[in-house]
Amino acid sequence: MKVTTKALELAVGGLSTPSKMPGYAYGTPAKRCKVGSILRSKVGSVCSKCYARKGMYVFPVVQTAQEKRLAILSANLAEWTANMTALLERKYANREKVFRWHDSGDLQSPEHLDAIVTIAKNLPSIRFWLPTKEYDLIRRYAKPFPANLTVRVSAPMIGQSIPAIPGTVRSTVGANLGHACPAPTQGGHCGDCRACWTRTVPSVDYAKH
Repeated sequence: MKVTTKALELAVGGLSTPSKMPGYAYGTPAKRCKVGSILRSKVGSVCSKCYARKGMYVFPVVQTAQEKRLAILSANLAEWTANMTALLERKYANREKVFRWHDSGDLQSPEHLDAIVTIAKNLPSIRFWLPTKEYDLIRRYAKPFPANLTVRVSAPMIGQSIPAIPGTVRSTVGANLGHACPAPTQGGHCGDCRACWTRTVPSVDYAKH
């Protein structure tokens, strides 16, 4: 019997639909970020003003959904990987194929990163964007990232950049470096810009939230 799309959504905890972006996303709790939780109390860090800890992200229904997703992927990554692959294949059958990992939250383990790499390999027609501050985890990852997975390492401090990590590209906040995110001049939307998903764009600079 064919598994329904609804069943797959329940199996992964559902997807996020950020109004700013052209595709789906997958969010987990910002308070569960490992590096982010350390940076949270550091004055001048990008996490001290984390957008995912205010606004609609703090609504109980959103928090509950994010915690559920984290619990699901933590319980059985192999099952989560298979279900996420099947769900994204269906959800992107008739829409622009761009997907963001973690509009809230971040990587939890090397195994979590490896699962995301596997999903990208399973779905080569979808362009995946993975922003992350889990620098040591990325540095230690021994496998090459697939061409359709853009790993964009985020600078920890407002107004500063970060050294390059092989196989990745970068992002900054308020540093006036690289490609300037056009969202602030476009009603808070990506519009036609797809720089974040593009590996040939070495650095994207976001406005301070």
